[in-house]
Amino acid sequence: MKQFIISLVVLLGAQSLFAQAEEPHPKFYLGLSYGTSYSMGDFADTDIRNPDAGFAKNGQKFDVFGGFFLSPKTALIGTFRNQSFETEVDDVIEMFNAENPGTEFTGSAKDWQTYYFLVGLAQRVRIGSRLNFRPLVGIGPLFVTSPGITVNAPNAAITNNFERSSETGVGLGYEVGIGFKTDLGKRFALLPTFTISGGFVTINDVTTVTGNVIVTRDYQAVIQSFNLGISIGYRFY
Repeated sequence: MKQFIISLVVLLGAQSLFAQAEEPHPKFYLGLSYGTSYSMGDFADTDIRNPDAGFAKNGQKFDVFGGFFLSPKTALIGTFRNQSFETEVDDVIEMFNAENPGTEFTGSAKDWQTYYFLVGLAQRVRIGSRLNFRPLVGIGPLFVTSPGITVNAPNAAITNNFERSSETGVGLGYEVGIGFKTDLGKRFALLPTFTISGGFVTINDVTTVTGNVIVTRDYQAVIQSFNLGISIGYRFY
């Protein structure tokens, strides 16, 4: 019996060492992500009577991210994100055309640009032999360039028009959501994500012209988007 117990202990110990050799825990990872950002709330509103309307269409995002493992299940994460949102100027043009029959309005607009530098945590929850569920949260500075918007009737003798100047601002950004991790061998992993990101940004001295009324004020922009992205990561041991 004594020899059996000793043999069993040795066998279990050898299996444990073999498993550790087969599945070493990574120290950190780096990755890239590309996806779609769906604008939300006032950020997506196109009503010129709403001073907080952002006129933002759905956009695209590009991330460079990394994580340092604090434990086998918890990682300190960092993300640089750039988002680009086209500006919905057609709704404004249609409104002016409807209010001024016989007058043809035209317009142009630049894009929203956002730049996030986020730091946070991600937690690993195993839900299968090769699949992990990853709740995550991050916070950090957000830099924003608002689009310039111009709508007018160049061939009409009327003063109905709308303009907003392009300015830059700095604020606080955040992200919260979930991801999934599927291993592609020892080094690579596929990391689809579903997150809500946004922030609160003060954009100084934004000039808005509506008809003959000119208003210059600090624009308290609330950036909001729902993000779907496909990511690939590389693990370092």
